[in-house]
Amino acid sequence: MDSTIWTVFVSSDFLNEPFYKLCGKIVEEDCFVLVLDKYYVDTRGCDKAIGTFHQVPGIKSNGEESRKSLHPPNNIFIDLYCNRDGNILCKITKHLETLKCNIVIFEPQELLDSYFFSWDTLSTISRKNVINILSKEINTKEPHVRIPKIHQLQILWLFFFQFVGFLLDNRIAKFGPFKFAANCSSLLVHQTMRRQEYLAARRSDSRVLRKQLGLANVCWRQLLDSLLGMVLMYFFMYNSMSDEVAAHIITWAYAVAEYLHSLVEWLMGAPAGLKLNKQLTEFLGHFFLYHIYLWKGYLGILQPVLGSVLWYTSLLGLLGLTAQLCFLRDVLSVMTLHIYCFYVYAARLYQFQAYALSAFWRLFRGKKWNMLRQRLDSVRYDVDQLFLGTLLFTILLFTLPTSALYYVVFTLLRLVVLTAHQLIYKIVKTLDLLPVFSILMWSVNSRLVNGDILFTIIPQKNRDISSLFSLQVIRMPFGKLLTRSENPFRNVSGQHCHWSQLIGDLVKGRLIYPWVEVSNS
Repeated sequence: MDSTIWTVFVSSDFLNEPFYKLCGKIVEEDCFVLVLDKYYVDTRGCDKAIGTFHQVPGIKSNGEESRKSLHPPNNIFIDLYCNRDGNILCKITKHLETLKCNIVIFEPQELLDSYFFSWDTLSTISRKNVINILSKEINTKEPHVRIPKIHQLQILWLFFFQFVGFLLDNRIAKFGPFKFAANCSSLLVHQTMRRQEYLAARRSDSRVLRKQLGLANVCWRQLLDSLLGMVLMYFFMYNSMSDEVAAHIITWAYAVAEYLHSLVEWLMGAPAGLKLNKQLTEFLGHFFLYHIYLWKGYLGILQPVLGSVLWYTSLLGLLGLTAQLCFLRDVLSVMTLHIYCFYVYAARLYQFQAYALSAFWRLFRGKKWNMLRQRLDSVRYDVDQLFLGTLLFTILLFTLPTSALYYVVFTLLRLVVLTAHQLIYKIVKTLDLLPVFSILMWSVNSRLVNGDILFTIIPQKNRDISSLFSLQVIRMPFGKLLTRSENPFRNVSGQHCHWSQLIGDLVKGRLIYPWVEVSNS
């Protein structure tokens, strides 16, 4: 006798009539039976019945004969019935051999209502999982598609917020200089990504439940984003804060310039008791001091118009709070442009010296870097080459501490600015990936976002009969909800900078550009 235990899934509304035929699907490799339909014996709706259901007190003789006539001797057949004690029993016969089975009572509408039980690729549900096959069969029998008009209206509503992205999505804006300028602005990059996201939503299949859920999350996210942005815009305009904020920004910029002036003068002396190359440190010091002088002149030109610029840009609240935060990143980039320039000058000088020293070190070892084959080759140098290389190596080696000190100081300042950039970027990314609709439905315990299965044992009076279970679709954990509700219209892979790569770039003097969002399209 086969010891395999079969599982029979029966809808809860199938247990009300006295006698009818069962039609459904039998999956022998997974040892489970899904009852999809019920038909009375006198009707023609199911050509191949897989079993029958009857209640013992109400069986008539002709019904019993009809039930026996449906029983094929060589196929799998399910005999489901409710006895006088109220117990639900199931008997599976295969080739006249009785098989062990368990009964699972479930409500198909719960699986139809959920957005999560009809996806083809679920990370937490394998293709051979019984629940996955069960949900696919139910959705095949009774497809539950939301109204397509709502899908179109949602996309149309989203495109009202894309007048900035529309200006960036044309051939002129994709031309070399314009494209470079757009990639340097966090606001323009953000709006371009938003437009690409909405275009992907418009081209998506509205019949796929994952796309429907993603579009609902995008719409509610844009609504929340715009509401927060308009609240901040109203607060900013109602209190006439543009001139006040501009004055604080200019004051802070002048304070930073004075701090840099003092810092450069300190580096021109003997910082921390270090004895630097006097000629080189004075040259670099005067070079940076002149740039600070030019920067103060730029602030004097910017001061009268900054208040008006901030007032007009506060209208970005219509696009959302994320647009205002991206503009804040751009303002921070502009107001710290001199720090960025100092970092670039120091990094380029340090990188040149480090590269030259490594090249001269290979010269002393009788080696040469082969650019074509990307390897070190042995080479013989004459006396003049060795003498010139020794002279240049000595000069670069003794001036390296001075340039390295400037590089370290300005790199630390640059990293402080980048930390502020990264903090704002994390807030923007969190708002962009926030599944607002899913969180709202989860908070009210809606069946739309239920995604976990709970099996409970239904006690029966006779313990020797088949086990009876109840399948319920319950609310999933919040963390799992955020993972399953990811945005299907946006590529969130991006460019990730590992700590080892970042440290290697800093040691070698390579430039780092985390705030320039390079578009992947």
